[in-house]
Amino acid sequence: MLYLIGQIFFVVLLAVGAGLLTGWWFRGLVTEVRHETVQDELGNDPFGARSRLEQCHRDNATLRRDLKQSQDELEHLKRIGKLAVDEDIMERLGATEARMDALLQDLQQRDDTIAALEKELMQLRG
Repeated sequence: MLYLIGQIFFVVLLAVGAGLLTGWWFRGLVTEVRHETVQDELGNDPFGARSRLEQCHRDNATLRRDLKQSQDELEHLKRIGKLAVDEDIMERLGATEARMDALLQDLQQRDDTIAALEKELMQLRG
């Protein structure tokens, strides 16, 4: 039994070692590819990194300015919104009342039409 446990331990140790060696080898390949890519980018355009950095700073400043403007506008709208809530509610109430009146008129016309049709039907039957 001890012999089997020893064999299992040895095989697991061998697998761990093979995994470590394989990982170390792949890490080296990936690092080489990354270095080649960075060197190619820098070799083709030595001032590109600086121009990209400056562009990022300009974009960052623009985004911060836009954010500040949006925050100021939001605060302004909140202040106005508190004042306009009552007016908005009154406008909605007026619009709802107008729709209700229109629906009541439509309902009345339909009731009149139904009454007239029932009257005609009674005359035709009788």
